[in-house]
Amino acid sequence: MSEYRVVELEKWERKEYYNYYFPVNVTHEMTTKIDVTNAVEYCQKNNYSFYAYMIFNITKSINSIENYRYDLIEDELVCWDYLVPAFTIFDKEKEKFQCIWLDKFESMDEFQAAYKTEVGNYVGSDKMFPKDKQPLNTFDISAIPWVSFDNFSLNIANSSCYLKPILTIGKYTEQNGRLSIPISIKSHHATVDGFHVAKFFENLTKNID
Repeated sequence: MSEYRVVELEKWERKEYYNYYFPVNVTHEMTTKIDVTNAVEYCQKNNYSFYAYMIFNITKSINSIENYRYDLIEDELVCWDYLVPAFTIFDKEKEKFQCIWLDKFESMDEFQAAYKTEVGNYVGSDKMFPKDKQPLNTFDISAIPWVSFDNFSLNIANSSCYLKPILTIGKYTEQNGRLSIPISIKSHHATVDGFHVAKFFENLTKNID
């Protein structure tokens, strides 16, 4: 399991930003479309799940930016060594989703194999969270693969204590022979600025291509 370090607020370089944005609960969301033409072709050739491919690379991109690894534990600001994804899967027969998670995997092959096993184990469960013992160092990814969107907004009441990112993936569509997919990310301004959002999308684009 990932470890974390407690942030010494008085010595932290973001102290002024944190103290300003956290009490007033300023969050921001950004949606952009990323070219996934090569990624889709790669997944098809290797018999990979495209969704699992995206989860793996989103996780890799999130972990490359320290600002996305901040969290609150018992009212203390901490920074995780790494985050792992908690993501939705869909039961077509019942038209309901389940949320499961996967721990850290270094390779795509390992992650794909674990993903297929876990989906087989839990899709169709009567529980919303069928997998026990979800660790604290998870962040959320969900998918709406039936529709493409230009903007997606997620509202959480009393969310000032939630610092980790929340991501939503839409349907990829074709235009001028290229495939693009919308991805939305919700961030807390106490720990994440627009620069870090842009860096995330830059890293994700490189990783999936």
